[in-house]
Amino acid sequence: MRRQLALMVVLTTILIIVLKANGAAPLRTAGVNAGDWAQYVFIHQGNSTAMDIGMDVNMTSGAINVLSVSGTNVTLQMHGYYANGSDTIETHWINVDTGENDGNATGMLIAANLMQGDLVYTTQVQPFMDGTINETIIRNYLGNPVGVNHFVMNMTTPPNEFYNVTFQMDWYWYKTKGILAEMTMNYADNMFMGNNTWFSWSMMINGIIPEFPSALLAPAFVVATLVAVTIFKVKKKRG
Repeated sequence: MRRQLALMVVLTTILIIVLKANGAAPLRTAGVNAGDWAQYVFIHQGNSTAMDIGMDVNMTSGAINVLSVSGTNVTLQMHGYYANGSDTIETHWINVDTGENDGNATGMLIAANLMQGDLVYTTQVQPFMDGTINETIIRNYLGNPVGVNHFVMNMTTPPNEFYNVTFQMDWYWYKTKGILAEMTMNYADNMFMGNNTWFSWSMMINGIIPEFPSALLAPAFVVATLVAVTIFKVKKKRG
């Protein structure tokens, strides 16, 4: 009995240490590896094409493939698929710490294991600037609950006699990898004389390699399994 209790204490201590480690201040490192990839579906709604801010509504899906990782610099192959059957393949790079990139990979990756209050990027990269992670939460993707970092940006122009513009962007990244899981953009231009325009554009992950275990559940599951196996062995020995 004493041995069983001692083992329980040790394993419980391990569980506490693991869970505390999940909340420790993270180093800003790349969480992806060469060969990792993710694919996305794009959804557009509204009465505006959104082309004036660079969103191509003719692109229906896309994918990214990690070609190489050197420190915090990641080189990506980005593949876009269009409604007319055509596609494009481009190679881009991004520094997941500073956010510096060649202009086409902004927001696709951030540093791994960031927490609420951490800077999205350590330099002023549009549209994030000095923005910080708003919250670290559990959210369902690909049928599984996973830990994600959420950043939201809101902009509203002061109303005047002609128009009032509201703009919001939501970004969700896998906490353990820093890879984009979801991005949604909502825009409304309310013209007081009529001709209101609005659009909603989003990209949602619909495939990923490697598949990630449910956030926070994996360490606890491992320890809980060890506890169960230990108890079973003790009972079997006594029996």
